[in-house]
Amino acid sequence: MQRYFLNNVIEGEYIILTSDQDIFKHFGKVLRARAGSQAEFVSENRQVVIGEVVTIDTSKITLKIVKRLENDVELPLNVTVIVSPLKNDRSDWFVQKATELGANRIVFTEMVRTVADWKKQREKKKQRLQKIAQAAAEQAHRLMIPEISFLHWHDMINLPKQVGIVAWEESARAGEISTLIKLIKLAPENANVNLIFGPEGGLSESEITELTQLDYQQAGLGPRILRAETAPLYALSAISVLRELNE
Repeated sequence: MQRYFLNNVIEGEYIILTSDQDIFKHFGKVLRARAGSQAEFVSENRQVVIGEVVTIDTSKITLKIVKRLENDVELPLNVTVIVSPLKNDRSDWFVQKATELGANRIVFTEMVRTVADWKKQREKKKQRLQKIAQAAAEQAHRLMIPEISFLHWHDMINLPKQVGIVAWEESARAGEISTLIKLIKLAPENANVNLIFGPEGGLSESEITELTQLDYQQAGLGPRILRAETAPLYALSAISVLRELNE
């Protein structure tokens, strides 16, 4: 069943969609909703309901709430994924998959070895990536849409956290295998976890030193070298296994 995110709290027993809303256009025109058609709706406060079309015309769709759902599908940790801007359309793919895997927030930060230059199209990129995140959140039946942010390095490293992890290929080469597992297993429920991943050329020594001084723990991600867009997905999958599938 199609899921949509509302920009308001659901009050009463009805949902009204108007022609100026994107939901109206997609549900009413693309999916050709009619009386009896149903969809899931998520409110600002993460309440989930199933609405059934009662009346529909060219300007308004009225839906009656027929069921309220109680299912928490979000990761038990609030994970912020911090990456470098990626070349071509790889950032589009990355945002889609990171959203599906449960990222709470996705931050793009220019690093010493960043290749992609988004300065002239930053706002356009942000809008596009936010739409991709919304579509992916709907597809994955999540309760929230990850926030897409563009931050300078010094603003990024000052983001609040309870757990800070930086993926470092030199740690992997040295055979480090336990940091990620230990930190994720010990993190308290709903802890803010910041995960940092370098660009295609990796993080510089000076960046690693600065992050270490700010209590970011260096972690290896196995013996293989992963692409800049693959490493965060590996970590998100590991978090799901360690906190959601591990008895």
